[in-house]
Amino acid sequence: MWEILSVFTNISTVVASLGLVLATSSFISGLQLVRGASIVELKIHRYNGFSAIILFMILAVMSLVNSGVRFWPLLAWLTALSIILIKLYIVRKRKKAFKYVSWMGGTLILIWLFLVYIHIPV
Repeated sequence: MWEILSVFTNISTVVASLGLVLATSSFISGLQLVRGASIVELKIHRYNGFSAIILFMILAVMSLVNSGVRFWPLLAWLTALSIILIKLYIVRKRKKAFKYVSWMGGTLILIWLFLVYIHIPV
């Protein structure tokens, strides 16, 4: 019984789970924005997205502090951050690759799923 409850006491697991929820909510509200732009949906999408980015940064710092700064983990965090920044760049500049933003949003959800998986204590 207590082993199950100990999963919820690990702060990195909680941060990763919240990030997954926010990223998924942002993805869904982003898909709704494609159909019709509502000011409320836009604000929800931005809030969820920026909150997920902040949680991503907090989780990255926590991970690098706990395990030390090594090349491959740092490269993985920077790669995930670059995917987020490329998505933001495409959306902000309204480039021709705008139709691929939903694929990148799906990729961000997969990144968050991986982050939840690696931060669940065993």
